[in-house]
Amino acid sequence: MARKQTIITDEIFNKAIEEIKNTPKSSYIYNRLRAIISAKEHSISHISNVLDITPKTLRSWVHRFQHLGVSGLSNKQKTGRIPTIKKEHEEVIEKWIKEDSQMTINAVKIKLEEEFSLSTNKSSVHNTLKKLKYSYITPRPKHYKKKEIHSAEFKKKSTPADKQCPN
Repeated sequence: MARKQTIITDEIFNKAIEEIKNTPKSSYIYNRLRAIISAKEHSISHISNVLDITPKTLRSWVHRFQHLGVSGLSNKQKTGRIPTIKKEHEEVIEKWIKEDSQMTINAVKIKLEEEFSLSTNKSSVHNTLKKLKYSYITPRPKHYKKKEIHSAEFKKKSTPADKQCPN
């Protein structure tokens, strides 16, 4: 038999019932409130098994709801590395790309170092270009045996794409 719940008081239970009425059913906050209510009616271990979460997670939801209310049930902002290329740098990079569309990642990296004393790597410049919706297309190398005369002849003999017959 499960222990009697001491973490979820009647006050928390009633507060959760009141808040669930104003919460859209499709939100994850609704599901967390429902879990708190169900944990009072059954047990934390049983509800955590049903929801496939750890009992510690459910207890943390209860504590956050108790101290912060419904806003405590929302996801915390994830921490991460602070980006080296800021918004103001992105605007300048976009201006550079518009001025010179043939600019390479190395050229952007060098310009950032010269103008902003910003030491960054190629992958962060590449990610910034992707974020700005620019694609990085690498040129195909030219074969050392390629003869320009043969290509010109081939172009003359081949039919243009608009004149080809459909299959």
